[in-house]
Amino acid sequence: MTVILQSPPPRAGEAAEIEAGESRTLNFPGLKNPGELRYWTGIVVCLVLFVWLFWNSFVNFYHHWTTDENYSHGFLVPLISLYFASQVYRRGATPIRGGTKLGCVLFAASMVVQLFTIVVPLHFVADLALLVATSGLFAILFGSLALRRYWFAFFFLIFMIPLPVALYSMIASPLQLLASRVAATVMNASGVPVLRDGNKMTLPGGTQLFVAEACSGVRQLTGFLALTTAVAYLSTRPIWYRIVVIMSAFPIALSANIARVVLTGFVMHFLNPQYASGAFHTLEGLLMMGFGLLLLNLECWVLHQVISRD
Repeated sequence: MTVILQSPPPRAGEAAEIEAGESRTLNFPGLKNPGELRYWTGIVVCLVLFVWLFWNSFVNFYHHWTTDENYSHGFLVPLISLYFASQVYRRGATPIRGGTKLGCVLFAASMVVQLFTIVVPLHFVADLALLVATSGLFAILFGSLALRRYWFAFFFLIFMIPLPVALYSMIASPLQLLASRVAATVMNASGVPVLRDGNKMTLPGGTQLFVAEACSGVRQLTGFLALTTAVAYLSTRPIWYRIVVIMSAFPIALSANIARVVLTGFVMHFLNPQYASGAFHTLEGLLMMGFGLLLLNLECWVLHQVISRD
């Protein structure tokens, strides 16, 4: 039985590479062939080592995805990656050719890094090593050509990795200050006097609104960066179009978060401060995500008009 993967038609130069490369056909006649037995024994050993060495990364993922709202999307990322892989799978056949050396190098390098993180606990580095090890196993099983065609499915998994605390704070702190500053300016311009002190805004009547680290916009930034990256990958537009779409994640996420802070301030001032917390606050977040999607859709429409005129 020949094992194949589905992928897009070969690009220029790939057809020649396929003809020149060695084909590997996997047969399963009870694994009577000693060479096949050694091959699959090696695969099983690699899988056992993979699970054993990266178990802490799996535990780290589960902990952050279930306890930190900033990474609650983590459960969806592998499913989305599988979707991207399925799209490649449906478009054509990828013969299993080569990849053993490349896969072994990637797998061995990730193992070295993982062993280092056991001594020096760097969860982010260990999580990245997990992705490299996964790519290496894929190359060993299905070849380097398949890895090149399915690369985006592996790359997209990076969005499920929690950021280091120091890096998260480095990003969140400026976003907190910027969101509170712009929100205060908008509210003052709209006729609601606001006294801002850092990330704390004092509304009329002494009501205080504090832009916490959790409301800095990092969550929106991560979500929109993943979304715009997916849109750019699926798009058949020119490369400049894709770059613009990806880079727009930053202003879109920032605009959505500022709008959320402003909306929260209006709710606290005109309605009731209790509506700015709990389920109402969550609802505001969902509404602002919808607002961000609307901005992204508007941007794509404008870019489409530019392309049409060219």
